[in-house]
Amino acid sequence: MSMLSAFFANPRLLFTAKNVFLLSHMRANTTLFGHILGSSPDVEGYYEMHISYYSWKSLWRQKMLHFSDHSAKPSSRILFDKVLHDGHHITPAMLTRNDTRALLMIREPEQSIKSIVTLYRKTSPDLPEATIQGAATYYIDRLETLAAIATTIPGKYFYLDAEALVSASDDTLAAITQWLGLSQPLTTEYELFERSAKGNSGDNSDALRSGAIQVKKSNYADIELPPELLNRASETYARCREKLVQHADQSMTHRR
Repeated sequence: MSMLSAFFANPRLLFTAKNVFLLSHMRANTTLFGHILGSSPDVEGYYEMHISYYSWKSLWRQKMLHFSDHSAKPSSRILFDKVLHDGHHITPAMLTRNDTRALLMIREPEQSIKSIVTLYRKTSPDLPEATIQGAATYYIDRLETLAAIATTIPGKYFYLDAEALVSASDDTLAAITQWLGLSQPLTTEYELFERSAKGNSGDNSDALRSGAIQVKKSNYADIELPPELLNRASETYARCREKLVQHADQSMTHRR
C-alpha cells in the first residue's frame, strides 16, 4: 500500500493514535518486549523502524510508514517503536508530549556485550560491533545517551531492567499494562508476526519463535571480555542505571 493509500485507509489512527517508545540498546530483550506489547489489541507495531523523531512531522511519517505495510487492528489506538541506536535521534520534546509514553530499559553489561558480538559475527562480521571492543563501545556510549535523555525528561518515563522482563515477568507486565493504560493485561505469551525473526527486525532465536518468555540463559563461553573493559562497562552500567531509576516516574528492577 502506498503512503497516500495508507492515509485514506486509516484516518482515525493517523489523527488520534498515541505513541509508545522503547529507548534501549541492542540485545536487551527488546525484541521480546516488542512482541509482547505488539500482541496487545491496543498496539500497532512490534519491531524497530530505524527512523528518527524530531517533531510532530516525524510522528506522522512513522504512522504513514507503518500503515503502508500493515493493516490496522480494529481496536488499536497506540503506535509502538523502539530506538536502540544513537544514529536514530529522538528529541526530548517528542517524549514529553501528552500523546506519547516512553519506556527506558537496559541490561547488565557482560551478557549484553557478548550477545552483540555473537550477533554481529553472524550477520555483519565486518562491522566494529563484531569485535569485543566495538560492541563494548556501542554499549557504553548508548547507556550514556540513555542516561542523558533521562535527565531531560524526569518523571516522564517508565524504567525497567531488561532482566525483570524474564525474572519477574508477571509483576513487570502488570506494571507496564497499568502504566500504559492498556485495555487487556500483557501476558508472557505473544504472537509471532510477519517480520518475526527476519532480517534486521531483531532477535531471530528459537527462544523468540517459541511464542512465550523463556528463562533459559544463553551461553557465550567462547567470548571472554578483558577485565578492564568489563570493569569500565560495569561502572557505566551502575552509574547510568542509578540515573535511570532516579528520574523515572515508575520503575521495575531485577532482584539479583
